[in-house]
Amino acid sequence: MAEPAEVVDGRPTRDTLSLLGARSATALAGLLSLPVVYEHLGAQAFGVWVLLSGLLAMAAVLDLGLGSALVREVAAEGGGSDPVTVRRLLGLGLAWGLLLGLLLLGVLAAGWPWISQLLRLGELTREAWHATLWLVLGTAAGGVELPWRAVLEGMQRYTVLAAVTGATAVLGAVLAVVALRLGGGLVALAACAASTAMIRTGLLAVTAERQHRHLAPRWGRLTSLDLRRISGYGLRVQVSNGAGTVNVELDRLVLGGFFGPATAGAVDFGVRLLNLLRLPPGFALIVLFPAAVRRTAVEGREWLDGFYLSALRQLALFLAPAAAALVVSADPLVRLWLGHQVPWAGATIAILAPAYALNLIAGAATVVARVQGRPGLETRYVLLSVAINLALTVPLLMVVGPLGVPLSTALGVVVASVYFLAHFHRATVRPVRPMVAVLWPPLVAAAVAGLATHALTALLPDGQGRLGAALAVTTRGGLTLVLAGTLLVLCGYLGADDRSRLRSLAGTARSAVGPLAGRGR
Repeated sequence: MAEPAEVVDGRPTRDTLSLLGARSATALAGLLSLPVVYEHLGAQAFGVWVLLSGLLAMAAVLDLGLGSALVREVAAEGGGSDPVTVRRLLGLGLAWGLLLGLLLLGVLAAGWPWISQLLRLGELTREAWHATLWLVLGTAAGGVELPWRAVLEGMQRYTVLAAVTGATAVLGAVLAVVALRLGGGLVALAACAASTAMIRTGLLAVTAERQHRHLAPRWGRLTSLDLRRISGYGLRVQVSNGAGTVNVELDRLVLGGFFGPATAGAVDFGVRLLNLLRLPPGFALIVLFPAAVRRTAVEGREWLDGFYLSALRQLALFLAPAAAALVVSADPLVRLWLGHQVPWAGATIAILAPAYALNLIAGAATVVARVQGRPGLETRYVLLSVAINLALTVPLLMVVGPLGVPLSTALGVVVASVYFLAHFHRATVRPVRPMVAVLWPPLVAAAVAGLATHALTALLPDGQGRLGAALAVTTRGGLTLVLAGTLLVLCGYLGADDRSRLRSLAGTARSAVGPLAGRGR
């Protein structure tokens, strides 16, 4: 069976580690800077920042799916596609990035009075508008970088992509902290974000031009066949990506509208911590996509089937125990980060972690569907997830308060992910039994380990401050992983290589918690 790490001579492993390192640097910069941002802005202004960032994040996905479509075109270029056509398609992506910025500015200017009332911005409305102008500039810069990012991803230049992304993220965090300590507010914070986006775009453009000048974007006439091909693929991806972002960002906007910006900011802390779970599997899937396109073109469906089951197994083996560990250690994890408890943050992690884990496991099927040129298979399940989320949000919100918002998202994600896996296997004529055989042991083991650890929580160490929180996180998370791993060994699911990976993961977790614990002494 094909191992995901062996798709193309081990290169995806190196690329994944590069991207993971960059994303880890980005996450660490955010983890260290966000408490400073919260302290200087205050709960209300921080909540406004969260709402504005979410609003612009939703707008940023309106790239017509060109990001994924262009990566696919560039990756196929290595197999003999017409570079002139590819360059013109990249030029189309550049043009849309520029146009998106202008359209976004016009829409926000026209609807700002309504938006400010809907989000309950109050006395911060004027300051929020000036911050929004800067954020629109940053969003436009992100759209402009689309073709050059597609070139680097499609040609699998992930090392340089990771270096630029990680370095600019750290720069942005440093600029934000300095600006706030010098007395800046929302506008200064947004200006730092926009400046960072423009610097990143410039570096990616220069790098792509130097390494792959033959793929520089150019404007020119495209045939109707080319436009239909890229739009047919891209628009299906757009629906999936757009709906997925709505699922993530809609929670913040709903919370802001019903309970005010401060509550939205509190829940956002939990979501940000939870996003750490997405780092390794999310970037592994990004890296594997173009590599799998090329390998499948050479070896065909049989290789792709083996790759799918292997990727599914590795994702489940990592994500299921990790999600269980996050659930049982959610509250002390928030205290470890901020030094004190924030209402709703820990509960948000516990509610969303299992749902996000299942969704990421289903990402293996997403990659295979896109490799086969069938991204439309994702569309139904993503729309189903959004529909369930929208239908349940208000009723659950009325029953359980702010926690009804992440709860409705979790239910939508779980139901839709299960539906997608079943639909994917039926549509691609793949038997369901091998998938079930791969998934059920880690899912059951993680659930049993999480429940057992939760039952023993009162006997495990905890205490005040960051040191007490670090002990709680380490013991609860560690016990969950050990129990899950033991169950998998006893049932014969884990081999020697798997046990080695788990020991390495545990060592990484301990080394990450140690410095944070030291900061609390």
